[in-house]
Amino acid sequence: MHINQQRIRNVVGISALVIPMIAQAKAPDSIRIGLESVYKDATTVQIKSEEPLAIGYFEGERWRKEGDLDTSEVTVSLDSQTYYNYQEVYGDFETAYDALEIYDQEAVVAYIEPGEYKIYTTDDFEADEVVVSNAKRINVKDTRGEVVLVSENDAYPLGFRGGYNQYDFPATGVGNSRIYRGVIEVVKGQSKGLTAVNQVDMEEYLYGVVPCEVSASWHEEALKAQSVAARSMATFQYSRFLSRGYNLVDTTTSQVYRGITSEHDRTTAAVEATRGEVATYNGKVAETVYSASSGGYTADAKYVWGNSVPYLVAKPDPYETDHVPWKRTITTRELEKCVANAGKNIGSVESVRIGSYSQSGRVNELTILGTAGEYTVTKENTRTFFGGSNDGSLKSRKYQFTPYNGVSIPDVTIKPGTGGNNTDEVAILTSQGMVQLELEGLWMESEETYSKIRDAVYIKSAHEMITSDIFTTSSGGSFEVEGDYNSTSKPATVYGDLTLYGYGYGHGVGMSQYGAKGMAEAGFSYKDIIEYYYEGVVVE
Repeated sequence: MHINQQRIRNVVGISALVIPMIAQAKAPDSIRIGLESVYKDATTVQIKSEEPLAIGYFEGERWRKEGDLDTSEVTVSLDSQTYYNYQEVYGDFETAYDALEIYDQEAVVAYIEPGEYKIYTTDDFEADEVVVSNAKRINVKDTRGEVVLVSENDAYPLGFRGGYNQYDFPATGVGNSRIYRGVIEVVKGQSKGLTAVNQVDMEEYLYGVVPCEVSASWHEEALKAQSVAARSMATFQYSRFLSRGYNLVDTTTSQVYRGITSEHDRTTAAVEATRGEVATYNGKVAETVYSASSGGYTADAKYVWGNSVPYLVAKPDPYETDHVPWKRTITTRELEKCVANAGKNIGSVESVRIGSYSQSGRVNELTILGTAGEYTVTKENTRTFFGGSNDGSLKSRKYQFTPYNGVSIPDVTIKPGTGGNNTDEVAILTSQGMVQLELEGLWMESEETYSKIRDAVYIKSAHEMITSDIFTTSSGGSFEVEGDYNSTSKPATVYGDLTLYGYGYGHGVGMSQYGAKGMAEAGFSYKDIIEYYYEGVVVE
């Protein structure tokens, strides 16, 4: 998932008619998801059910049922057949279907637009006119391969809604294994073939998102934070794929969504507990991007995608304690392939230079030096540049050529309320282990304002963020804490094959999912989590 650099695309044609725009500080009631992980530019789309499929269309966000097919499984394809048209118009599918009896066996019902159906035939005998083929006409075939319906309308796409015995709500199957709530449509949203689209209630969409983004076993406050972040993301990016005929896609380009088969009772409960809540900044829904792991320090959007966002700034991530370091070895031959993929020719690769790091300890500039020149990438490209290597893009930009000397995160955090049942104690997590101290006997020297300063660590309590470089106990003893975050992140050059050592997973902007998990376990609420990771936002 990445920040939306093109806020609203120019939409041509009539797709905008079927996807209403939304208020700036309110989540929409429903949403259209392009199921690109199942069908994208496909020749055919398979739709299933355990009961006869209902057909209809959406009028805004309201489903209008037009009738039922005689089959529980259909295959949808583009149709270039030449048809002949009888000009009589029928007001609904059922009436048109009944009228087929007076025509020959080659006749089929054609959906023209809501409330308008005609009869098509492949036999030109006594037909009124020729129906010119078009690039977006689709046909619907049953399991015997017979065409049972033709659709001419891409503005109000024909929708299919099914049912399964194990669910007490409408559910429709797509492909071999996915089942979705709501209605399935088929559009030609891509350049070549067809894409399946799921129009579904916003909250029910989130039922299938949250368990795909985090583990359902996590603390309920982390699940609630993920629910608010996902709802806010979907609302902010609502217009992103309008030119394709839907709002979002079901992959990490938007948010991972796999329908009913991925749902879990605990994540559904978290969605319901936060129903309708979004993160707002200055009265508008915020783009609450998130990633799996920040590696101990989140990234500023400016140094990832190039544009500053006031609520997406770099900040320490002290509760992300589940750090898993990663290591990658990349050969010069792989590097040469990556350079070639970028359309550059620098000869044989000789060395790689890290030119600079960002405030959050991420590589900001990377140069590949060859016998015939050099090639430099910056910001997020220092991670995605390696997409042509054997193992693809790097897990994060938080890497260097030598092993880290311990975990490169602030060494000390305070977790309130972790001292058993004694709320008068706090646990201080240091790089050497956990120290339990009485709250009454602990005090801290802090700056008057919150800011990043050298040789300081960041401590997050349930009430405020403070910085300190000395902790003093009531007995008068004190100990210093070293916290120069970038002390091990220095520019360097390596020759030959490349070995990288890193922390974190993803772009690192916004909420760290593992950091949210740690904050929840430390006693923070989901609102605390959201309002910490997104500077200046409120949940409402």
